[in-house]
Amino acid sequence: MQMIKGNGMAINRSSLCVMALLVLSACATARTGESVKINVSRLVDSTTKSSRSQMNAMEELESLGEPAIPYIVSHLSDMRPVASRSITFTNKSQQSFEAFRHYKPETVHDALSALLNQMTGQRFESVSNGATSVQRQENVREWVRWCKQAYPDQATQCEGG
Repeated sequence: MQMIKGNGMAINRSSLCVMALLVLSACATARTGESVKINVSRLVDSTTKSSRSQMNAMEELESLGEPAIPYIVSHLSDMRPVASRSITFTNKSQQSFEAFRHYKPETVHDALSALLNQMTGQRFESVSNGATSVQRQENVREWVRWCKQAYPDQATQCEGG
């Protein structure tokens, strides 16, 4: 076993390689998280541009899967109007009696809440077809609370951090 010496320390090559891999892995994970965060932000913004961009954004957000959930939750305070008051998801529920789920959201928040329900199966204060500001704020609190429990390592992200 070859030892590398310096600064009064000695370390074998395999330990050095393991440490290097851990550092590289941590950097890659941080970059991946930042990439997902940027992508989610861009897609959320697209829900306000046009009907087509909204539809494409919702499909892309759903396709990002579980890693995107805390970042989507972080955008629930977005109360801008959506481009189109119509979104449709393929119904993935085992007990579904319809092939598609249709919603009529008024705000980005409403659309993202419907998307989160689609992705996680969680349901809180119903806002997917429009709601009052009080209902939306309660919905945000419920999603953030759930997100912090489901993703404790990303708790600050769930709050928009």
